[in-house]
Amino acid sequence: MAGGTLKRDTLWMMGGNFLSLGFQAVYFVLIGRAIGSTQYGLFVGVASFLSVFGQFSTMGMELILVRDVSRDREHFARYWGTSLRVILLGFVVTTTASLALGRFFLDKSVYHLIPGIAVADLLFAKIALMASKAFQGVGDFARSANVSVLTNVSKAITAACLYGYVLFTKMPSSAQTWTHVYWIASMVSAVVAFALVTIYIGPAGRGHIDRRSLVEGLGFMTSNSSISIYNDIDKTILVSRGMDEAAGTYSAAYRIVDVASSPIYSVYSAAFPAFFREGAKGMRYAMQMALKISRKTIPFSLAAAGLMFVSAGLLPYIFGQSFAGSVAALRWLCLLPLIRSLHYAGGMTLTASVSQWYRTVQQVFVALLNVGLNLWLIPHYSWRGAAAASLISDGTLAALNWISVLWLMRSQERRWRAAASQA
Repeated sequence: MAGGTLKRDTLWMMGGNFLSLGFQAVYFVLIGRAIGSTQYGLFVGVASFLSVFGQFSTMGMELILVRDVSRDREHFARYWGTSLRVILLGFVVTTTASLALGRFFLDKSVYHLIPGIAVADLLFAKIALMASKAFQGVGDFARSANVSVLTNVSKAITAACLYGYVLFTKMPSSAQTWTHVYWIASMVSAVVAFALVTIYIGPAGRGHIDRRSLVEGLGFMTSNSSISIYNDIDKTILVSRGMDEAAGTYSAAYRIVDVASSPIYSVYSAAFPAFFREGAKGMRYAMQMALKISRKTIPFSLAAAGLMFVSAGLLPYIFGQSFAGSVAALRWLCLLPLIRSLHYAGGMTLTASVSQWYRTVQQVFVALLNVGLNLWLIPHYSWRGAAAASLISDGTLAALNWISVLWLMRSQERRWRAAASQA
């Protein structure tokens, strides 16, 4: 990918992400004020539980779609149709599984939230995500970014309506009320996203879920599910332990960290097709691209960490006094964007140049480590235990990624030198 093209695509993705950040900020503030930290904690606890299943609902097809369409646009209709079939099948399977397992992992008081959040996050949100990836696959990063923004716009508008209702009626709202309207926002964004793909790229064809795609998608799916576990399972554990308010204040701080990490992710997302092309030449080429991008993302991460640490005291004035505990939580978590920029770079190098499975195995290990740490630390230290588990887990993943990159690169180059000497 030419430098100018990568820069343009990155600007589109970053521009879309900054708009999304703005609407996310509106969404978080309004929901926090509408339902308070305790009810927000209940909602996030269930949503985090479902996010683990959400990765299984697509079988990793969103990344397979980008890869296949970027290489062969002529058969887009088939790839798009296959992706939609996988989403529908995955929604049925994962919703059934979440309803069954939710009886064991969630308190009875929040179990009834599962269906509404599942429809929103396991079906409609995945259709919108797949639509964004479809545009990315054909190189239309502008519309890919617009679809991503659309999702947050619809949530912000819905949150504004709920907050307006609370102000007008003077009646407190709840996680259940928000869930009832939450899926409507996701439905609107999914319908519009699907229509945009049909208009600007083409309609879905008769997809075929073949064994090869499922096996390849399994690696991405396992990887994404592991990411979801070590990013989100702590909120579910907090809620399951009855620490609802702690879950709410911790989740609010974590959301801000996710927002700060979003521009970093957008850079790597824009470079995703280019990483595969560089990786085909050899691991060193993919690593050089990762290091080049890191020279921009690491300074940004450090600046973001400093800003979050200094401005954390403003959170109670923005979200409401019930979120006063988020101040300390944000200061604990502010280094996460820096750590993430390191494992994004190393992980992308592995995915593009050798095999997704190298990265996946490490992510599964870190997910198990994170669950173990949370089960051990949260009962004793509440959200501080969750924060410590997050920092340790992400740091371990970054170290494992880069150790693997250096070891595999040297092994690859030794094999090439041996083959050249025998030629």
